[in-house]
Amino acid sequence: MKIITEENLKTWRRHLHQNPELSLKEYKTKEFLISVLDEYGIGYKETLETGLVIILNANNETKDTVLYRADIDALPIQEENNIDFKSQTDGVMHACGHDGHTTMLLGSVIEAADYYKNNDTYVNSIFVFQPAEETFGGGNLLIDDFDFTPFNILASYALHMNPDYPENNIVSKPNEIMASANEYRIYIKGKAAHVGLKNTGIDALNVATMFFQEMLKLNALHTKARNTNIIHIGKMYGGDAMNVVAENAYMEGTIRTYSMHDLAIIKKAILDTKKGLEYLTGAEIRVEFAEGYPAVINDSNPYEVMREVVSNKEISYIELEEAYLYGEDFSFFSRLSPINYSFLGLRNEEKDFVSGLHTPTFNFDEKILATGVKYYLGLIEYYNKK
Repeated sequence: MKIITEENLKTWRRHLHQNPELSLKEYKTKEFLISVLDEYGIGYKETLETGLVIILNANNETKDTVLYRADIDALPIQEENNIDFKSQTDGVMHACGHDGHTTMLLGSVIEAADYYKNNDTYVNSIFVFQPAEETFGGGNLLIDDFDFTPFNILASYALHMNPDYPENNIVSKPNEIMASANEYRIYIKGKAAHVGLKNTGIDALNVATMFFQEMLKLNALHTKARNTNIIHIGKMYGGDAMNVVAENAYMEGTIRTYSMHDLAIIKKAILDTKKGLEYLTGAEIRVEFAEGYPAVINDSNPYEVMREVVSNKEISYIELEEAYLYGEDFSFFSRLSPINYSFLGLRNEEKDFVSGLHTPTFNFDEKILATGVKYYLGLIEYYNKK
């Protein structure tokens, strides 16, 4: 870093951490980013209501472009850290490191603008500050909203905080790295009756229990044992009173897989279970699937570039042994180009930076943010070398 200091990164990150905003409500976050960009004389384009796109054009009028993305939204979690920059928004917290992601990309934009001003450049760079990663698939929304067609995007890169690995290590792997995340909701309608006339009703809670048990078997019975799939039931309730046969019940959960083929099999099995239980019990069952995030699949060329860059920049690297079953909407950027998704380790047991993602005590040492900026600048330099 030549322009941005560790103190800059620390200050920006703490401001963002104190002022977290939920998905598609990141208005103050966008205003803050604009204020910093204006300070350094860097232009930007707006997308959706809270997203920003910065384009740095090479001086040879090429369409070839590399894209870098950070997610900017926070989570509905009440922070429990005892720190002087604790979230000032009740019930909202940057518990997934997006304040760090945003800070690293902001520092990279400023450094990159200086690089483009003072060097011969051959590939454009696009920096995307993306809303709504946590809930609405903001990556997909942004790609639909912003016109990327003037650019030939060679590759897209993203970096995510990771408390499972030591700080300052880049962590990644080829091929699958994050799972597809899809939601389902099941509505069961039985027939109410007095408990004394139980035989005249249709117990929706009983049907829900039967559905629950069948869901636990679906993966083992319908997909290959060596494949990694999760069919999770996260919520289930029903009934109105202790002496009434339940008329309604409800279930919801998520399906995690790396295979779109397996996802189709699982969805069909759920629908077949619905039909069977309707026939068996007489209940009416409605199943709804919400469009989720595709799996994040690291393409070979961006992966090899990432490996060369971390080596050139003398950044420590750890090869991820197996993919995570988290969902991540960076997968949508595969619509634009091959992608690479990597992690930045933050774990430091001496400083007690060990809490997991999406927990109320998640935190990290801002010194690691400089490694993220160095990594992005390494990518920019790589693509602009002759």
